[in-house]
Amino acid sequence: MKIPKRLWGSDAYSHSAVAYWAQIAALAQGRRCRAGVAVLAGYLGDAKRTAERYLAELSAPGPDGMPELTTVRHTASDGDGETAERWTRAVGRGEHFAYVPVLAVKTLRRPLFVLYCAVTYAVATDTPVTAAELAALLGVTEYSARRMTNELEGLGWITVHRRAGAHGRHLYEVHDQPLKAVPTDPERPHTDGGSGACADGGSLANKEDAGLTDESSTQERGGFRRRRDDRKWVMDDAASVDTRGNRAGCNYPVAPAAPPALRGRTRPAARPAYAGPPLTLSQEAWRLLRPVLAPVADLLPDVSPFMTRRIVREILRQIRDDGIWPDEIRDQVQRLRAWTPDEEIRDPGRWLLGAVLPVRSRCGMTGCHWGFLAHTGVPCKACAEIEAARGRAGHPPHTGPRPYACSACGWGSNTPLPYDRCTACRPA
Repeated sequence: MKIPKRLWGSDAYSHSAVAYWAQIAALAQGRRCRAGVAVLAGYLGDAKRTAERYLAELSAPGPDGMPELTTVRHTASDGDGETAERWTRAVGRGEHFAYVPVLAVKTLRRPLFVLYCAVTYAVATDTPVTAAELAALLGVTEYSARRMTNELEGLGWITVHRRAGAHGRHLYEVHDQPLKAVPTDPERPHTDGGSGACADGGSLANKEDAGLTDESSTQERGGFRRRRDDRKWVMDDAASVDTRGNRAGCNYPVAPAAPPALRGRTRPAARPAYAGPPLTLSQEAWRLLRPVLAPVADLLPDVSPFMTRRIVREILRQIRDDGIWPDEIRDQVQRLRAWTPDEEIRDPGRWLLGAVLPVRSRCGMTGCHWGFLAHTGVPCKACAEIEAARGRAGHPPHTGPRPYACSACGWGSNTPLPYDRCTACRPA
């Protein structure tokens, strides 16, 4: 059975996906595979859900855009579904492959099967291979690659002639079937090279302790001994700490300071400078944006790069998606820039994005912005009628003088008014 190198020779597919590809390719020789997912999972000793995950991995487009597995679903004449038909991608002419038996797929665990394919290819092409190269192929350490090679030799699938090749390299001999029976008892976990039992040759610790693992920095007779004349560890009287009243000392140990990893995050003194990519615009986008932002050109240097990107996206969205003409947006920006005092524009970016660019109109007409018609700036009659009807229906009667008054109509109130406007005069 031919297994292409694009499967087992790269990290694009998992080891289990390679095994499922080999199993389907073996069943599809001369015809297409009609075995169900449960049958395939039973052949390889997995659950049905696990098999579906690896079949989906093979059915997705690969690095070259082509899937490794093709599935066609059939329906019988009576309307009942039939078992799907699957076949693997063929090995191309001149493409490198490993010729391995089907028995290796079912008897070897997945990393060992990929290792067996690599050794088979190296022997067939007369390519010298090292443990470091095998480790890079399997994604493990060099020590784990050597241990897996010894395991594969112990199962009888290969024979290693150590130091028999050129420059002291090992020579490998590949067998089509194991030379010895596979042991029924499970292998005991290996704990010689790590901090715990691991099946793929690694350490369970996420960080090595040099004081425990490095023999060059560890003394043979225990811990380090401080010299008698070294007085650096003595605490100076001037640097002593008064622990009275904090339940420290005597039977209460002194609580050490919290390590930096357990302390809360502190905000920086100043906002860090923007370190992202600069804003780049096409000629078409710049042609649309330049006249729109011309009335507020003096405010743009104070706008952050992040807010600048949001403003540019909002303007282009209104032009391209909503169909608003750039001249209408420019008139709106120019009108609100003239109406708004400079001392009230504390954050130009938020002012542009929150108050200028959003299209707000009571009447809902396309050419109406904030109650004024585009280009001309004439008050919208529809908005005026809505405002007048609202005022006639819901304006409160004017009472006597009160501590707080509406800035539009003068209606008095005993409580502060939001935005200095009453309910009827407040914009919707």
